[in-house]
Amino acid sequence: MAVGPRATTSLECAPVTALLHRLIATSADLVQAAAGSVSLVDRSRARYAKRAERGTSCRLGSSFSLDEGVTGQVVARRRPVVLPSYGQVRAGHLAAGGAAHAGAVVAVPLWWRGDVVGANVVFACRPRRFTVAEVDELELLTQSAVPALVRAGVDDPSLTHLLAHPDGDGRTAPPGAGSPLTRRERETLALLARGMSNREVAAALVLSPKTVEKHVAAVLQKTDAHSRTAAVMTALERGWLPDR
Repeated sequence: MAVGPRATTSLECAPVTALLHRLIATSADLVQAAAGSVSLVDRSRARYAKRAERGTSCRLGSSFSLDEGVTGQVVARRRPVVLPSYGQVRAGHLAAGGAAHAGAVVAVPLWWRGDVVGANVVFACRPRRFTVAEVDELELLTQSAVPALVRAGVDDPSLTHLLAHPDGDGRTAPPGAGSPLTRRERETLALLARGMSNREVAAALVLSPKTVEKHVAAVLQKTDAHSRTAAVMTALERGWLPDR
């Protein structure tokens, strides 16, 4: 699907907790849900921790094995998980009987350099069906927060082992390092992530539509993607399109 304007809501750099709460609130607004939580993965310990929540109690601050909960399913499957009821989750962490436990749930991965580093979990708190379009938009929104999370984690020791991937000399490579995209291609992709058409991108960059078409084709080729949404997702996942 084309990247829609709702999927690209800006998530500005902020302290980690504030950033995660902003992600939860924006995700809930995006799919008209009532509650949410975000967990981050510690691969070195084969565990994940609940770092933020809103509208429900998911044992905030606790640490769990990677084979538990809906986050465990996201990590194992490496893709979004959609269930008609949270009650279907093995070893779930919500108390039975509550609206969040009985209602539908969707959980999408946070990717950083080829690995799942967390999960954004959204609770409908009622019976409903999340559409493919909603899940696509939620996944794109969630991934757009990851570069900002990496930046915010620079001063947060609890995130060092989660998100920092040392390069050859032991330092953390900054977002965008190693990108095969040219400056113009990165600018084009950033505008595509806002849902702009080729003509709108051309106007914004003061380029001809034909030149923009060439940049878009190059972006698709370099990200090995068959759609703009897939290209944006791949670039964000690999750190080629830092959050702005």
